[in-house]
Amino acid sequence: MEPADDLPKDLTGQFLIAETELQDPNFFRTVVLIVHHNEEGAFGLVVNRQSDVTAGEVIDEVEGSALEDAPVFVGGPVQQNYVFALHSGIPARYRSEHTEEPSSGVFFEPSFRHVVDYVRSEDYRTMEPAELPRIRVFAGYSGWAPGQLEAELAEDAWFVNRATGDVIFQAEPAEGWKEALSKKGGFYRIVAETGFKPSMN
Repeated sequence: MEPADDLPKDLTGQFLIAETELQDPNFFRTVVLIVHHNEEGAFGLVVNRQSDVTAGEVIDEVEGSALEDAPVFVGGPVQQNYVFALHSGIPARYRSEHTEEPSSGVFFEPSFRHVVDYVRSEDYRTMEPAELPRIRVFAGYSGWAPGQLEAELAEDAWFVNRATGDVIFQAEPAEGWKEALSKKGGFYRIVAETGFKPSMN
């Protein structure tokens, strides 16, 4: 499909979109935002797998806050006791020094405490609802050892496309795979609509 040689060496800020034949239950029909990627491996979050659990049910710190009823997304199979956030831009003074912006307007916050402090702040409470940044809560992450992601790409396990905030923060996360793949256009739109790759014979 996409020759690995044609892909950027650094996939930071790209979506990995599960190939139709990828049957691993952890990644079936998933869209993964690659937060960072280098010679030491890759780290990302599945952005379209919303759980039935709310943040208030599993994170004591958010009880009584604006995040209490926020759904928790399953960021991946690794260390699901760790909580992270993606947001569309909370004020800089509330971000940790480790905040990253892998894609334009999409910020990764590894220190969830900073996000909680923000939603409890006067700054947050006095903003108009339409002006509030979008925040997604994630449990766990997706990780690849050195060379592992490159090997999966060589085996055509993933489609790759530039990450966009509209897919990450969309109202219907279950549509994420279809939407992300459709954005590649042409042949990929057909795959997104049918869930199958048309025969090339």
